Amino acid sequence: MNKTNINHIYSGGNMYTQIIVSYDISNTKNRNKFFEELKDIGLKSIQKSVMWGYILPSEKRIIKNIFKKYCEIKTDKVFIVNATLDKDLSNSFGYDEDDFKHPNSFEII
Repeated sequence: MNKTNINHIYSGGNMYTQIIVSYDISNTKNRNKFFEELKDIGLKSIQKSVMWGYILPSEKRIIKNIFKKYCEIKTDKVFIVNATLDKDLSNSFGYDEDDFKHPNSFEII
């Protein structure tokens, strides 16, 4: 049975957290590789250089390692923020509920 609360989804004994990743990476090649790896984790692009999705705590650690792999400390910026976009769209423009609905299931790769 799946339970939901404002921050997490419990599915099959795993806890998924909704996040936003925002990044400003100056090197185009690194930025594209960073984007592709985030997409492979299951994040969805919601704006240029902003991605959203549900992840496990272990995937959050993987994202931090991807930061280190593609980002230059002196010129690039990246952050992860916990989000509740599927619950609160009142402060957004141009999005609807279908853009941020939680998945019915998760695939483990």
